[in-house]
Amino acid sequence: MKSYFLAAAILFQLTCALQSKLTRRNFAITTATSLVSLVPESSSSLTPPLSPTVQSKMSSKLLSPRPAIVAVIGYTGGVGGCLLSAMDRIGLKPFALVRSSTMQIDGSDDMPVDFTELGKRLLAAASKEGGTPIIADVTASSIPQEHYKDWLSQGISVCTANKGIFAGPESKYQELLTATKPPTRLLYETTVGAGLPVLGTISSLRESSHKILKIEGILSGTLAFVLGAVSGGKMTFSDAVLKAKDLGYTEPDPRLDLGGIDVARKAVILARLSGLTGIELTGLDVESLVPKPLQDCSVDEFMAGLSAYDNDFAARVASIEKNPGNRLHYAAKVDVVNKKITVAPMAVDASHPFNSAGPDNLVAITTDFYSPRPLVVQGAGAGGDVTATGVLADILECTRSM
Repeated sequence: MKSYFLAAAILFQLTCALQSKLTRRNFAITTATSLVSLVPESSSSLTPPLSPTVQSKMSSKLLSPRPAIVAVIGYTGGVGGCLLSAMDRIGLKPFALVRSSTMQIDGSDDMPVDFTELGKRLLAAASKEGGTPIIADVTASSIPQEHYKDWLSQGISVCTANKGIFAGPESKYQELLTATKPPTRLLYETTVGAGLPVLGTISSLRESSHKILKIEGILSGTLAFVLGAVSGGKMTFSDAVLKAKDLGYTEPDPRLDLGGIDVARKAVILARLSGLTGIELTGLDVESLVPKPLQDCSVDEFMAGLSAYDNDFAARVASIEKNPGNRLHYAAKVDVVNKKITVAPMAVDASHPFNSAGPDNLVAITTDFYSPRPLVVQGAGAGGDVTATGVLADILECTRSM
């Protein structure tokens, strides 16, 4: 009986793990009635089937999420505050709160930040409570990322909106993947498209035998707004940038948005997840919308001098739009087949998915099965709440790992 029970339990775990991997999130198994059918028929005459009570207890033990023991790094920031609110809405209390110089652990008073000690305390609490130790990093700092590898190797899952290390040197990125051993997870869905299910979709497609051929993305809400405003001659380029700045859509220095580097970082993340290797941010040819003579001046001088380039930009837009329905969008294109990445203003014809994006982020994924019509993921690609709830979804995914 003992050997039958053990074999059945192992087969059940394997079946659940396979089904969960294929269907990804929002998947649940409610019964274990198929357990007996997994055992060879010849053995059923030797050992009686498991009772419904035993089956129910096994299913509950194997499938119930483990408690999340979460340390939130960056809780005082915009996304951090939204994450704490989201966690509160589902009754998930953070175990530790960390900011730039101090941290609180399990309700303690502020103490100096010590990421090594944080990891030890997380592991101890998870062991005591039978939970899953998780770091949630919602900063833009490189300092917490220096500890990702150690945390992962110790069995602490990492959920992050911090894209730096994932778009940085490929060797560092590969070290993280090597350090991540199941059931530990490294989830960074919100580094591209905030809460949109972009990275998870790409991973699921590859795992289910799709060959990724091409990924195209409008990945900056700021640049989508600016190029949407100049389309059809509605506004000049300088006026569109000024309006975006006044509305708070840009960084205090709009050149940080117009330069395209943030889009390039996201393109690197998409390329690596698609299976490309040898991709480095420093090797990309990124076309900036900032005129060269204005790259190094003050912000005030940049804003004052931008109007001198309005006519040239308007002519560029008009040359594209002379064909009905054609539009100019600032986008990233990952050509997996030819191992080429483009980050620049792109002209597309009337039928292209980009033309329905509006102010949203939009990612079009072309595979050997989704071709010629790509699979499209579209929605708000920025904002504290959508980013925070995306991180929270990753946290919950960690607790479901088996």
